[in-house]
Amino acid sequence: MADSDNSRTLPVVTRRRLLSTSATWLAAAQVGDVDAELYSADDQPDGGDPALMLWQEWWAAHEQVERFCRKQQRLETALIAAVGFPHVDIAVPGQDWVVAAFTFEEIDRRFGDAPENADAKMQAKATLAEQQAAWDELDDRMGHSRAKQAEEQAFAIREERLNHLFSKPAHSVAGAAAKLHAVLAMGEDSPVDEFPWPQIRAAVTDLLRLGSRPSGT
Repeated sequence: MADSDNSRTLPVVTRRRLLSTSATWLAAAQVGDVDAELYSADDQPDGGDPALMLWQEWWAAHEQVERFCRKQQRLETALIAAVGFPHVDIAVPGQDWVVAAFTFEEIDRRFGDAPENADAKMQAKATLAEQQAAWDELDDRMGHSRAKQAEEQAFAIREERLNHLFSKPAHSVAGAAAKLHAVLAMGEDSPVDEFPWPQIRAAVTDLLRLGSRPSGT
């Protein structure tokens, strides 16, 4: 049984290849290069399947999210390497270890209100403030916070376009495949559980095969 379960789990490269292949096929379908027989006789719209246009808009937003994510992560890594993430290490009274505090509130909580801790608390806050100032100064020059804000806006746009895509019924095999492709791509970003990803990949593969076979076969 374990072997059977493992056989349904595709390597990352294979999964990415399926996403890329299906995106290319859907883009061709969106501009009319896919056979009109993919539409049902009653549902074929004059301008093609609206779901494909909505998918194209969503896919563009998805790729934008990935670009902004990579940029933000690259800048954050450079910031941490240059000045370190702002924090101060506080020795735990009576213990042999220290804990990290990242905000003034955490420092206040760790030291409490005991008068004998006042000087240490003040020094910890001064150290944290100095580190935060160095982070902010370099952040302003590198543009990390601006990149993070752009990333958050891109996430919001992608979510809005995903909702638009799933609010319209598909009128073709390609339109249905577009919705499954969107689900797969979102799942690759944050895979929580293996189910139902193998089943969705299998369905996408079937739709690609059906949509790509020569007319009359």
